[in-house]
Amino acid sequence: MSKVLPQHFGKYILMRKIAMGGMAEIFKAKVTGTEGFEKDLVIKRILPHFTEDEAFVKMFIDEASITAKLQHPNIVQIFDFDVADGTYYIAMEYIEGRDLKDVLERSIKLGEPLSVAQCVWILMETSKGLHYAHTKEYRGKPLNIVHRDISPSNVMVAFNGEVKLMDFGIAKAAQRSTKTMAGAVKGKVAYMSPEQARGKPLDGRSDLFALGIMLWEMLTGKRLFLAESDFETLTNVLKAEAPAPSTINPAVPADLDPIVLKCIEKKREDRYANVEAFNRELTRWYYSNVIDLEKEKLRPLMSRLFKVEIDETERYNEEERVDLMGGTASGAGDATAMMPAAEATNALDNDADQRTRIDGAAMDFGGPVAPDAEARTRAMPAATDGPPMRGQAGPAYAPPQQQMMPPRQQQRGGSRLPLILFLVVLLLGGGGAAVFFATQGGGDPGPDPDPTVEGPVADAVLRILVDPKEAKVRIDGEVAYEKKGLELGQTVRVTAEAHGFEDYTELIKVEEKDQILKIQLEKEAKFVSVVIQPSDDKAVVYANGERLGAGPQSFRGKVGDSVMLRVEPAGGGAAVTETVVLAENTPIVKIAVKTLATLLISVLPADAKVEASAGAVEARETGLFAVTNLELNTSVDVTISSSGYRTEKKTVGIAQATETLKIELDKVSVARGSIKVGARPWATVSLDGRSYGNTPVTIPGVSAGRHKITLTQGSKTKTQSVTVPPGGEATVYVDFTAM
Repeated sequence: MSKVLPQHFGKYILMRKIAMGGMAEIFKAKVTGTEGFEKDLVIKRILPHFTEDEAFVKMFIDEASITAKLQHPNIVQIFDFDVADGTYYIAMEYIEGRDLKDVLERSIKLGEPLSVAQCVWILMETSKGLHYAHTKEYRGKPLNIVHRDISPSNVMVAFNGEVKLMDFGIAKAAQRSTKTMAGAVKGKVAYMSPEQARGKPLDGRSDLFALGIMLWEMLTGKRLFLAESDFETLTNVLKAEAPAPSTINPAVPADLDPIVLKCIEKKREDRYANVEAFNRELTRWYYSNVIDLEKEKLRPLMSRLFKVEIDETERYNEEERVDLMGGTASGAGDATAMMPAAEATNALDNDADQRTRIDGAAMDFGGPVAPDAEARTRAMPAATDGPPMRGQAGPAYAPPQQQMMPPRQQQRGGSRLPLILFLVVLLLGGGGAAVFFATQGGGDPGPDPDPTVEGPVADAVLRILVDPKEAKVRIDGEVAYEKKGLELGQTVRVTAEAHGFEDYTELIKVEEKDQILKIQLEKEAKFVSVVIQPSDDKAVVYANGERLGAGPQSFRGKVGDSVMLRVEPAGGGAAVTETVVLAENTPIVKIAVKTLATLLISVLPADAKVEASAGAVEARETGLFAVTNLELNTSVDVTISSSGYRTEKKTVGIAQATETLKIELDKVSVARGSIKVGARPWATVSLDGRSYGNTPVTIPGVSAGRHKITLTQGSKTKTQSVTVPPGGEATVYVDFTAM
């Protein structure tokens, strides 16, 4: 049964239907107020026949509960979650733009691929939102959110250039009420981390792995792990082998390679410690390499790539303004006229199918995509139109003198723009619900109920008994400890909260005329911050396998939990592991480690010999020696010697992982004397082969000891030995007349 649009839905005005699937329907909507206040948003509401399915509704509530706590400019925002006309709904941010997958495909199609800088910028912005989600706390408790479905189809690029992360539908958070079965695998195979593919417990480094895949594929224009079947894709993910992007695309600077590859290391401890560290490296690279920042902005690019869609969006917006003023717009129609029913249903169900299969839609950057890996394995059943909703029109939201918007008169020509513009925002919630129904078998929603049959009598009452008594209870969002006028079979949402206790949220089905619900709130878990202090202030500290950093580190955990600590000495050596049970009276955990150190010795002359009383001496290069395997906070005796130089000994204290020492040996001093030389009548003199002229001559500065002296006159020569006394003078005289 068709419903005329625009129409009131609670405090909102539904303007037009964007899409409809087997579980929910999506509308572009507005909220209005005094003084002309008006805001565009998107309404996602559960189809009536799924309201009774408690498991599905819990998953829907989880989705809203997780994302509503995330308020960041790089995350698609949820504004409201409530019940109207007996139906749960989520009100979320309205964005005019396209998902990153569409942007990449359009840019290739039009011959204007994204630049390296633009790829890096998109990942920088996505990382900001993701790190915020990973580290978000609520009421002093870490939410421990892991997105688990990071991919180009879950990153929104607005026409104005903004970048936003969306679709926390299968995200895991510590405080969600529905739990994922241990070992269950959710997400798209081609963007999974190895630990996610194995169904292991995940942390933020799993999402970091997916970011690395995205950046690698954006830079190279190729798919990294996608193969011809899910099994082969999964095998590639588990191997986690990736060539450097610059080897695939020469336009990628080589200094960007290590940043990308560190994200997609097979072992998560080899990746960046968190998404923030990855973002810092990208930011440093971006502002060190990009000269013309204006040229790399996304808004001009989006205006060129999606000019037709932007113009058509403006036309739709103008028609809606006319509708709100009470007039009629050309191209008006009913709720389902925006898109053929089959197309609208498939739009939602395609996304559901992606998650059922684990792998996602193909992201073709120009090359062929293997058909089997992207084929659908199962289609979700389409939903028929449900019964008409009870309108809640009121003067606060309606134009003056009217309580219901005038119907549109004509159909809007079958444009698919709503699907193009808003399906991405639908993904914010569709994923988790799609997985649930695909794995549970879905089911036919059944035929429309007969409107002529009289409904059940609303005379049941629900009473709440809560412990502790001071707890505040809400029934369908209103503070109350009982609610009357309920129908048997009706489902209401009950919440309870009290200081010092865990929050309670439950969907209660009214099954008795006078039904009593007893709620026992559980004591709120206490958290404690612990400082881990290794004896070596440069040792690396790990907690439960996660690298915290070097030196003293703080760790926040729940009182009573066991934490496995591991400390690795900075200079090598055996790591120390210790398991600590967190308690309120253990703020500091001290761990002693046997840290090895190295002494680097620079010597002159370069051929000197180095000896040490401890450790092992290694020649690193000419004139540089290393004494390794020394214990921290000890001392070592070193001896440096060389022929012709004085030997030097030093005692060096080892106070840090790397100590340095510079030694220059002194030459040994030698005593000297002189030689007085004479001849008759005269002679030419040479000493040790060096000429000193004609006699008479005195040769000074001659080293003490034996030397060879030669005197020559014409053809006559006399060579003899002479001994120079230390500090004294030797005399040599030759009479050539007697020869």
